[in-house]
Formats: sequence, C-alpha cells, structure tokens
Amino acid sequence: MNKISSFAVLLIGFCFSFLMLNPIAFGISLSTGILILTFIHNNKVFKQSIEIIKKTKRLDLLIFFLFLISFSLASYNSIQISRSIPVIIYLILFILFAFVIHLIFSGNKKSLELIFKYFTLSLLANSLIIFFYNITNYELGFDLIKFKGYMSLISLLTIINFFFFKSKLNLISIAVLIPNIFMTGSSSSILGLICGFTFCLSYLVFKKYLKFKNKKIMLTIIILVIVLPSILFFSEKLPGKFDDESIKNFEYIIPIQLIDPHRQFIWGFSINKFKDKPLFGHGPDSSNFIEGSQIDIGSEHTGDMNFIPSHPHNFLIELLLETGIIGTFLFIILLLNINSKIWNLNSNTKFRLFLIFFNSYFWCSSLVNFSFWLGWWQGSYYLLLSLIASKGFIERKIN
Repeated sequence: MNKISSFAVLLIGFCFSFLMLNPIAFGISLSTGILILTFIHNNKVFKQSIEIIKKTKRLDLLIFFLFLISFSLASYNSIQISRSIPVIIYLILFILFAFVIHLIFSGNKKSLELIFKYFTLSLLANSLIIFFYNITNYELGFDLIKFKGYMSLISLLTIINFFFFKSKLNLISIAVLIPNIFMTGSSSSILGLICGFTFCLSYLVFKKYLKFKNKKIMLTIIILVIVLPSILFFSEKLPGKFDDESIKNFEYIIPIQLIDPHRQFIWGFSINKFKDKPLFGHGPDSSNFIEGSQIDIGSEHTGDMNFIPSHPHNFLIELLLETGIIGTFLFIILLLNINSKIWNLNSNTKFRLFLIFFNSYFWCSSLVNFSFWLGWWQGSYYLLLSLIASKGFIERKIN
C-alpha cells in the first residue's frame, strides 16, 4: 500500500472523529478518502462494476429503478423542490459510494484491517472525550446535550467494532458506554441497544427451535401479523384533531413517560397530513414546510414547540409523509434486497448476528431521533453496511 492509499484509509478510519468537529468535516474526510481510493483503483472498480451489473438479476435492477422513479416523482411533485432534489442526489451518492467501498475493500484485507484499527483508536478517543466532558460538566437531573445526538452513533460503533476488530481497547470503550448514555440522556441509544439485542436473540430462537425453509415467508408473516397491526394500533392512539379545544382536552393514552407529548403531536399531525398525499407524499425533506407545520401546538405540555419543528423525528413517518406509500414501500424493499445480498455473503452466525444488530439498532433508534435525510447519519449507515459486507466477504474466503 502506497502513501496516498494509506492517507485515504486514514481519512476514512478517522471520519467519525472529524464528525465530532462538525458534519462538514466528516463529509470532507469520508468523501476525500473514497475519491482517492476510487481514483487509485479505477480500473478494478470499473471492471468489477460491469461484471456485477451483467450478473445482476433483472428483478434487482427493476427494484432499484422503481425506487429511483418513485423518489424522483416525489421530488418533482414536492412543495419544496429545491430541497427535495439535493437530498435525493445525496442518497444515491451514498449508495454508490458504499458499493465502491465494498468493491475496493472486499479484495484488500490489509487495507480493511487498517481501517478497523483506525476505527478502534478513533472510537476510544471519542468515547473518552465524551466521558471526561460529561463527568466534569454533569449535574444530577440535567442531561448534557452537547454529545447527545452523537451518542446514537457512538453506541452503535462500540458494539459493531467487536465484529470489526479484536482489541482490548474495545473494552475501555464499552466500559464508558453506559455512563455516557446515562449522562447525555440518549434515549435513542437505549432504544437501539434494546432492539438490537432483542432481534439478535429472536434470530437465535428462530434458528434453533423453528425450522423455516423459506426465510422470506417467515419475514412476511412477522410483518403482516406483528409489525403492521402494531403500527396501526399505535397510530390510532396519537392525536388526530388539532384545533385548540381538541388539543386542550386530549387524553394521552400512550404514557408521556414512554413518548413525550411533543412527539405524540408531531407524529399525529404528520400522519394526518400524510393522508392528504398518500401516494407520493409532500416531497423529500419538505415536512416542515407543510401548511400548519410551523404553528405552535398550544398544549401546556409542549410550550412554544411547533407541530413539526424541523422533521417528524421518526424516519418511517417522515418517509410516508414525504415520499408516500409508494416511495416508502420501494425504499424498504430496496433496503431488504441489499441486506439479503449481504446476508448471503457469509453463513457464519456471528456475521449474521452483527448484521441483524446493526440494522435493528440503526432503524429502531431512527424511530425517535434524526431526520431520515440527515447526511452524516445516513452516510454512516451506508459506510458501515459496506464495511460489514466487506468483512463478511473476506472471512468467507478465508474459511
């Protein structure tokens, strides 16, 4: 590996440390590293891309193009087209970058291991910085919000890094994880960890006691019998009327200790507005421009907060509101299709457990935190997914 390649790997490996500075530094670090490696390995990337496209099934290509068409239509019909088009471009670039990263590192074990070493050092430094900041500024009864959002990512990385790289340094990162979550009050981290471990345990139970030959049928049954009814039941308990009298007299069926009043009104208002444009939505990244979204809720529990302050704080509701049923459905199908390809790269139980944990944590925590279109959060997903795939591919070849 030459010095330029090493520098590019360094930029990618420490990109999450740059994120502590600001999202722009993260984007510059990550994109520069990827572009350098793409330029160095351009012949390999081009040839392998052509080979993969030739071997790709028509159904897979159809899913991808239908997804592009649905999101393009949602952007074309957007109430804020100037916001919708850029985020669609970013999303496509993230997916393409992830594809390129996998092509480069799945055939380069040394570079991949070097990235994971840098990840480990970066994670340790970031965790300790947050920990010492927290203990020097913490007051009982007050959450420290400086790193609250960042903790969602740090918590995920701390667990995932046990799959990436074996090192005693990981034990230090795990030791300060719970104190950091507690002091920052990161509820999304807690939800992500609970869901991640729950889905992993469920997989082990299904694997041991329930023998399904067709896993896709099993997944469909779970969605139809458990997930969809739960979503419908839950949505009916949210606020449905938003005049002053209805807001004042609304009785919280969902405990506010579980979901705060503000989120209940955000979600209820968003679902109500989704019904106005159910097929293609109001347009990507446009939710806080919907009529009435910037009006104060007017509840004694929400103060001067708006119905949608910036986004619905729930990726699924946000997708439904902004891209409609068609866009949301096709994105989920695309996501499941990508992950099914990665799943089949390696049949090792450890690999599949970490893939399950990663997706469960990311998407469950996204039910209560960032906007779906937030660049660094979305970019982190595709980066980590591509590295998990590369690690699984290399381990399969070795074994």
